[in-house]
Amino acid sequence: MNSAYDLFPTDKGFFIGRKRVTGIFQTGRRLAIRNNTEPGDELTLIRDYGNKFDERAVRVRDRYGGDVGFIEAKSNDEIAFYMDSGCECIAVVAELDKKSATVGMLVDVFCRCDVVSMERLAASYEEYMRSQLNF
Repeated sequence: MNSAYDLFPTDKGFFIGRKRVTGIFQTGRRLAIRNNTEPGDELTLIRDYGNKFDERAVRVRDRYGGDVGFIEAKSNDEIAFYMDSGCECIAVVAELDKKSATVGMLVDVFCRCDVVSMERLAASYEEYMRSQLNF
């Protein structure tokens, strides 16, 4: 979890963290992903509000709009929070194992918004997480 005190701005936005992409084998697009995706490629992140398995689901799409998978459920809370707050988040392929049966993928996630908004949102996210832990 990032905090208002450790925000890391880059040319792509504020670095949120490295996340695993899951569900690649379920999209039926493994071959296309293997052939058309490389480390450094920018991917689109979309909130999937109607997902029946995960209320915080974040869908990953390639540059052609094809489904790649989802940000792993156990690490999508912060991304979903920022997206629900109006920030655009993107992913950049960091690691790609094209040899595995399921095409393993790790992405670096970035949030694009101004510094003041990002600091405010990071502080709000910390408060939100503290309230969840005290529940």
